[in-house]
Amino acid sequence: MKGRVINLNGGVYKVILEDGTIKDFKARGKLRAEKVYQSNDKSLSKKKNPTTVKSSPKVGDIVVIDNDMIDHYEPRKNSLIRPDIANVDQIVLVFAAKEPDFSFYLLDLFVINIVKNNILPVIVITKVDKLNDEEYNNLKENMKYYESLGYKVLYVNNINGDGRDDVLSILKDKITILSGQTGAGKSSLVNTLIPGFALETQEISDALGRGKHTTRQISLYPFMGGLLGDTPGFSKLEATLLGLKCEELNNLFIEFKNYNCRFSDCNHLENAKDCGIRKAVDEGLILKSRYLSYVKLYNELKK
Repeated sequence: MKGRVINLNGGVYKVILEDGTIKDFKARGKLRAEKVYQSNDKSLSKKKNPTTVKSSPKVGDIVVIDNDMIDHYEPRKNSLIRPDIANVDQIVLVFAAKEPDFSFYLLDLFVINIVKNNILPVIVITKVDKLNDEEYNNLKENMKYYESLGYKVLYVNNINGDGRDDVLSILKDKITILSGQTGAGKSSLVNTLIPGFALETQEISDALGRGKHTTRQISLYPFMGGLLGDTPGFSKLEATLLGLKCEELNNLFIEFKNYNCRFSDCNHLENAKDCGIRKAVDEGLILKSRYLSYVKLYNELKK
């Protein structure tokens, strides 16, 4: 018997089974941790030392049930650290246009974390009703750059509901996680712009004895033929906690591959000579805020 983990709390896994029923299970002891041999990236020695790593199932995993216990989970198609979830189709990044102020750096950090894990990012900008016409046009002009990279960008007016249907259209038959900036209105987007979802999640939570739904932990809920989950918001996100490395940034800022530097090991910082990336920034081919995000990330990871 198989199912998908939709919630984890105190070592108890809530699993939606193939017939649609939801039951609680615990995992066998062998799944809690395993010994692996790893080398220290910061050490000159290539010797691999034994270490214990967490190998237990996480929300989103497809698990196999045997004798009312989770025996194992199937190979993951993707796995994230922040949020701690696996096997999702897309992550919807919810950012406010205002209150709190829009942060391109935080957006870029979320985007590269998603791209690293081979997941499709979708950017939803809420509270556009709080912008005047000039601010709104400037924001849309900057976001066209992200659309040129292949990322879908949607806008939601929290007052009249414009953009709601666009959000609904991307949720159908997908396993979707909402993530993003604290105060951007992820829960409001779900509970007010998607009628019925708040009631459905509360009914499921009541049935599972969880009480009122909050976003302190990740949960998945059946919705529109797929699964929809909310995650805690972040006012900041540290690159080191995402497992990012300096040498990865060139590939994660996907547009960088379109420009050539004189030196193959160019770090693209201000002191770099004959840097194709910096030249592209100066010529307006790369969004300046995007480049500044790269520099800030690079320096943070180099510490």
